Amino acid sequence: MELTLLGSGGDSQTPMPTCDCRVCEPAREEGLPHARYGNSTLVRDADALVDAPESIWAMLNRERVMDLDYIFVSHHHVDHVGGLRVVQAIGRPDFPLEDWDNEDPVTVVMSETTYDRVAESLDIESQYDDRGYADFELVSDGERMALGGGVEVTGIGAPLDPDGPADAAMSYCFERDGERVLISPDETTFLDLSKVPDDLDLWVKECGMFRETGDGEPIMTEELWAEERESQTTFEQTLEQVRTVEPDRTVLTEIEEIYRRRPDEYAELAAQYDDLGVEFGRDGMAIAV
Repeated sequence: MELTLLGSGGDSQTPMPTCDCRVCEPAREEGLPHARYGNSTLVRDADALVDAPESIWAMLNRERVMDLDYIFVSHHHVDHVGGLRVVQAIGRPDFPLEDWDNEDPVTVVMSETTYDRVAESLDIESQYDDRGYADFELVSDGERMALGGGVEVTGIGAPLDPDGPADAAMSYCFERDGERVLISPDETTFLDLSKVPDDLDLWVKECGMFRETGDGEPIMTEELWAEERESQTTFEQTLEQVRTVEPDRTVLTEIEEIYRRRPDEYAELAAQYDDLGVEFGRDGMAIAV
């Protein structure tokens, strides 16, 4: 399978507006590989996108993506669904417009819990469904779907908190001809690893929070760190999950600007875990399985 990491950033993208730190300045002046848009992965074999952050319009144009059949949504947080309005542009009819229905609308796939939560903020029924901008399909934890190109995908659910719905955060496992790729963009803190398939060729997974910058400066106060780590994955937790699952290769995404590391520093850090096959993703990164 062929994948492209459209965006490798997180809630705090790089460069951050008004920031002139040592990470943001080269990102602003030079662009890639320093710059990071929001978290989104393209599975080219199925013309399928996982997550649509606010910057998805720019990323699809940058990579000249001309065909898109599916958008899979991992969870309802705005940095993963804020760009869903891009469905207006997919399958758009020629002028003059007869109605608002797209001729070949994209299929947006998400869990029932995510749909209910996104519907509250985006007014899906009137702004998307009624206008024919997209078809919506619900996927449950463990459900398998057949896509185009001989690709099948299975939803793997996890709660956002210990007592929450089991389908609030979805990972998606894409399979074709024995190749197996799991995409877990974010919110893997409470992911039941026993649900993760064996023999993963690739895991695209959230990086997890760092306690300090590369220079050893604390990113959060002790109080905020203690609060955040109760529900947010840390980098150490990510490494432990990778050790447990043992994929052939792991590409980390959801890399926040607040971590204050440059691409070469992430490469040096990844070299420390060479035995795990871990590497840090970058925007526009092409991945072959």
